[in-house]
Amino acid sequence: GHQNVLGDLWMLRCDSAATGTASWELVAPSSELTPTARAAATLSPVSLSDSARPLVLLLLGGHDGESCLNDVWLFDTRTAAWTMLLPHTAQAADASVRPDGRFGHSAITHNSNPEVVIFGGLADKVYLNDVLSFSVGTRQWTLHE
Repeated sequence: GHQNVLGDLWMLRCDSAATGTASWELVAPSSELTPTARAAATLSPVSLSDSARPLVLLLLGGHDGESCLNDVWLFDTRTAAWTMLLPHTAQAADASVRPDGRFGHSAITHNSNPEVVIFGGLADKVYLNDVLSFSVGTRQWTLHE
């Protein structure tokens, strides 16, 4: 059945390191196009080499309550704007590597490229055991065997 999933983004603001106070703030996106609501996605920080752009967040996969997703989004923390890097698709339109839609996967940032590496997850009741990396600069996936 359909599950309730949320599409909101919250930021924890550390108000004062000296007092240890912090507060949660709902982030209102500045872009019209935003990711669909989802659960069990990964949101990874990525530092781009372009000094004019600060830290961004890379959103990968998740489950929208009906299906596993394989879309890729970039969130600019300075402008609060979302940019879709790759849309959700059942299969790659060309011969390029494209992971199956998945949720519950692990992700880690590798900033020398910059890229995000993902491992495993769940897709249509099948546990995955693959390792892929997504290059932010080229918008390409690489399968690591």
